[in-house]
Amino acid sequence: MMVVSGEISQTGNEAIAPSTSTVSSNPSSILFDDDAAGKNTFRAHDNTIPAAIYSLAKNGISPPLTLFLPLSLEKIRSSNVKTVKHGTGETTRVTVIDLAEFPDEDTLDQANFCTVWNTYLTFIETCSGKQIFESFARHFNQMLTDPGLALWFPAYRAFDRKIRAQFFTAPYIIDVEHAEYRSALQAAKNDFMMHTQASSSSGARSSSSGGRAAKERSERSKPYDKDNAPPKRTLCFRCGRTGHGAVTCREANPSKHGRNFVIYANRGGLFRIHDDHAVCMSFNCGKCESSGNTHALHICSLCSDAHHGAVNCTRN
Repeated sequence: MMVVSGEISQTGNEAIAPSTSTVSSNPSSILFDDDAAGKNTFRAHDNTIPAAIYSLAKNGISPPLTLFLPLSLEKIRSSNVKTVKHGTGETTRVTVIDLAEFPDEDTLDQANFCTVWNTYLTFIETCSGKQIFESFARHFNQMLTDPGLALWFPAYRAFDRKIRAQFFTAPYIIDVEHAEYRSALQAAKNDFMMHTQASSSSGARSSSSGGRAAKERSERSKPYDKDNAPPKRTLCFRCGRTGHGAVTCREANPSKHGRNFVIYANRGGLFRIHDDHAVCMSFNCGKCESSGNTHALHICSLCSDAHHGAVNCTRN
């Protein structure tokens, strides 16, 4: 015989009645409290910024814009992402999400760039002071309202990346009217233009190398034509002479006697001497459709005329 739940039962063919468990009615055992649930609502779309992104910012890492793509946010929220140690020494204890898990910012096209920037502004607003947030908003508006954004988008993307990266290294209020801001934007445009020209030249050389070689062989037997015009040479936007560029120009005087230099040049671009204002290289090459307060000056780098660029200047 054995005792089950206070009853005596035979151990033979009689079934043993199972014990029954009861759920406590004590409120402390309730998993989902009405008051707590009342503070939440159903969201068709989760628009919260994951804590992992704030962790990057807290540790001085500029969160790439690609983290704010819908698929990236979903991946981070689901914790389906690798982490890495950050920093040196004691700070190596800090663990952050592995940015190698996400696309590079250079993969963003203009449409996605503008979309994620709106989410990025929400992020900045929730973790920054009012003046900082407003300066980021002005910066975004300057890019968005430039009529030449589509033409210069890769340059703006690189410029914007630099603005954000420097902020998370040493926070500052972005001043879209500052000379340094304008200079950095013009430098990004110059880099983009030179890269585009180099790529075009490389492609042209590659595609025409076979035909050119055959043409050169056929031309060798022809007599020298004295009337053939010499090939065009590089025009210096600083002095007006040919054979060198403005960055490497060492001339003491402009090509036109009695005139003064208008600009100086470095790898950041062309700049007007008397006020360091950036001068548009594209305009001086012949054509530029961009405009706006932050765009470089549309003046001739040789004579300051606003009606033509250096390649069409007859005064120097």
